[in-house]
Amino acid sequence: MANELKYSKLGGSTVTFQNMIKRFGVVTVMNAAVYDTANVSNTWGSMHADAIIKAITASTGTGSAAKLCELDTLKIANVTEEGPDKTVTGGQYNNPLIKFGKSARLEMQDALGNAAAIDALCGGIMEGSASGSGLADAVFGLHFGEDFEGPKTIIGDTFFIDQKSGQQVEAKIIFYQFLPDSIFNLTQDAEGDATVFDMNGDLLTTTITIGDKGGSDKKHGVFYSIVDPEICKPE
Repeated sequence: MANELKYSKLGGSTVTFQNMIKRFGVVTVMNAAVYDTANVSNTWGSMHADAIIKAITASTGTGSAAKLCELDTLKIANVTEEGPDKTVTGGQYNNPLIKFGKSARLEMQDALGNAAAIDALCGGIMEGSASGSGLADAVFGLHFGEDFEGPKTIIGDTFFIDQKSGQQVEAKIIFYQFLPDSIFNLTQDAEGDATVFDMNGDLLTTTITIGDKGGSDKKHGVFYSIVDPEICKPE
């Protein structure tokens, strides 16, 4: 019995990311890793999204490209866009002729306080000791003042639901430049719901390379990308 072959319907589906992304449902949040954008954005303008993810995640996890923190207890991770910033109107009825300019925000709520995330995204200062890996080994205190954080790069792992099969299909999301609000609100309430921790900020337009209709490379500004994880695996 110990060597008896066991099987189920799992893995029997032929659903791929390429098929799923045509019609999909979003049912959960992401687990994410946070990096310092200044340490990982070298030549993004000439790179495709999957190559950028490969370059970042291929890091050994130490040194300048080390993960600042991991987010694995999020309650929400919502992206909202607003615009246009400018509208050109004209003609007899003064109709809109051209629209230009969008802004985007990423709003996250963590179910648990995370000292490393508060240090990286909420303007807090984590005091402790570390072995050089970028993540603290021991934390002695969290301090809050008038400090602001610079842009961070967030790479998230999640799954979407394929509409035709109902199967879970893995996906990667990369937010190239997330500029945190660097605000930390501490709520203590004995009667209400448990406190959640907000980590909100703006998504900056980042130039990457995208294939055009003719199959050539074209530089284009984006806020974020949803990518097939199979093509993002380090070689």
